[in-house]
Amino acid sequence: MVRSLIKRGAIAGTMIVGLEAAYALLRPSPYQPEFDPSGEFGDPDHPDLRVAVLGDSSVTAPGVAGPDEIWVTIICDRLSENRHVILQSFAVGGSRAGDLIDDQMKQAIDFRPDIIFVAVGANDAIMGVRRRQFEDNLDYLIGGLAETGAVVIQSGVGDLGSIPRLYPPLSKIVSRRAHGFDQAHWRVAARHGTAVVHQRSDDSGRWYKDRMLWSPDLFHVSAAGHARWAETIWKTVEPLIPESNGSH
Repeated sequence: MVRSLIKRGAIAGTMIVGLEAAYALLRPSPYQPEFDPSGEFGDPDHPDLRVAVLGDSSVTAPGVAGPDEIWVTIICDRLSENRHVILQSFAVGGSRAGDLIDDQMKQAIDFRPDIIFVAVGANDAIMGVRRRQFEDNLDYLIGGLAETGAVVIQSGVGDLGSIPRLYPPLSKIVSRRAHGFDQAHWRVAARHGTAVVHQRSDDSGRWYKDRMLWSPDLFHVSAAGHARWAETIWKTVEPLIPESNGSH
């Protein structure tokens, strides 16, 4: 009897979480265009700095008014003070680590970048990819990118449970999964000598409380959210980039 009740409770709990996930992902939301942040920044007479970004909708940025508000554009604008920065984005909304390997990796390597940003992990965590599979894919991806000699900077994974569309118990489950996927980023970086953004050094509580950081669809971040991301990411980027850095 007890086992039967436990089993029924587990099934009911799984059904509730499944229904919440379906509602969170499929509920109607306002149309938000995506953008390509690729472009050039700074004086063309300055040394070139080639920047590639691979990733998902955290780069294509539904929820902002235009590409100038995307975190990677803000970063490249800062880098352009004494450099001619050439940014090329290969990101596609909805991508997981396996998609970056299949669709973005080769193009990024062929671009011959000096700096490579890799923004991935959120979709893997939310869409049920096994953590081990994610880490294997990320390891292959980062290993190949690191062989180029470029400075490789990984996004890590923030607290996805703060997404306003998610409610307990789903938000708590997603928070735990996101933490595990963030740890995978750090393990991969340790193996390949790359860098990871300290997403969890940011004040996660503010992401829960401040709706101004989120776009109207309550899933992607707003321009204010991208500005906050840029500040967090810059703390990782700045020490890695010498005062004068030309393309190789």
